[in-house]
Amino acid sequence: MKILLADDEKYDRETVKHILKDNFSEELEVYEAKNGREAIELSESIRPDMVIIDIKMPGIDGIQALKEISATLPNLYSIILTAYDYFDFAQEAVKINVKEYLLKPFTKEEIVEKVSAGIRSVKKEQNKRKSEIEDKEKIYTLLPVLENQLSDLIINDKLKGIDYGMYLRCLNMNFVSSYAMVISIKDKYAYTDIGRNEKDEIKIKIGEYIKEYINRKYKCIGNYVFYEELTYFIQIENENISDFKNLKIDLAFNLRREIKKRFNVSVRAGLGETFDSVEQIVESYRQATKCLVYNSDNVNIIYIDDVNDKLLKDQYTINVKENKSRNTNKIKMKLFEDVKNYIRENIEEELELEKVANNFGLSVYYFSRTFKEVTGVNFSDYVNKCRIDIAKELLLSGEMNVKEVCYKVGYNDPNYFSKVFKKYEGVSPVNFKISIDKQYIT
Repeated sequence: MKILLADDEKYDRETVKHILKDNFSEELEVYEAKNGREAIELSESIRPDMVIIDIKMPGIDGIQALKEISATLPNLYSIILTAYDYFDFAQEAVKINVKEYLLKPFTKEEIVEKVSAGIRSVKKEQNKRKSEIEDKEKIYTLLPVLENQLSDLIINDKLKGIDYGMYLRCLNMNFVSSYAMVISIKDKYAYTDIGRNEKDEIKIKIGEYIKEYINRKYKCIGNYVFYEELTYFIQIENENISDFKNLKIDLAFNLRREIKKRFNVSVRAGLGETFDSVEQIVESYRQATKCLVYNSDNVNIIYIDDVNDKLLKDQYTINVKENKSRNTNKIKMKLFEDVKNYIRENIEEELELEKVANNFGLSVYYFSRTFKEVTGVNFSDYVNKCRIDIAKELLLSGEMNVKEVCYKVGYNDPNYFSKVFKKYEGVSPVNFKISIDKQYIT
């Protein structure tokens, strides 16, 4: 245990130090300061458990020094040492939580008594703190278990008859404005040619990353170890909005982008509706898993509204009527001309089907199906072709090199840009530029 002795009177300092070493050599390391400034500076480096400090010192006095030291050491056990038995000093001492005081001249017995009391108090505080840390460690060790248990109960619809209040209190969740997000990993990119064990390792890493990402802003519990899909129950009650759909889609979109960037893995996400209790979140989970059953290579973020049977039936009726109506067809053609213009104007951005459909207020399924009907190609092929056409224009102008053109048309990887360019044009962008330069020289 460290004790700091601060007194400008060398004789008093030596006397107290001698008493401390005679009586507490096994328990205390004694440090000295001859003024308030030294006491502050030394405290910052040694971080004492106790301090005996004289009130009346030149420069920074004992009270001011204690204020500074206590700001960073709130549990410091302090004893003031003074020949000034004044009421105003007593008032200041109370404000900074001074535990004891000694009046000069003091006796050996008084020093021993006060310091012994201090040692007992510090040890008690240390034991209390140790116990608190141990309790917290036990809780933190238990939390993942409780999280898995509660999410299992939701996933398997076994909440009835269970006293889940303890789970909610320990996990600090109330499931107000909450929903389920279920994520599946697509068998492509880095996830394709690896074994089962490696896939499990990547899945757990992705699962942990997603939970940490969501918890930056919202509360959530997750289950991604024992199931094929990665499941999260997300609580977003702190958002002051009535329609959570766009918020949920944006979160899933950002997660998908970050996972692709960080792990080179592609995922799909199903999103359930927002509910206000843990009992109702079971339905949100059902909806989210239902979303993932819908098979479409072009749709990676699926909200339950888009696959609701009634909405699909209504959408089908609308589409039949549209096919029979020339005027409606004109409206549809005009709408997708606007979509094509939007793609060209935002070619530098990351153009995902879900985001573009949402921008025009359309269901991803209606958008995907009608886009191909209008343009003759699917959305991703159209975007790539548009990027390459603009890239050719930029290369023809001669104002940019290949790398600059790559970034200008929305590709982050020059090698991938070259691969796509060659797929559509039969030559790499470098060779395309060389041929242009040769024609220009000729």
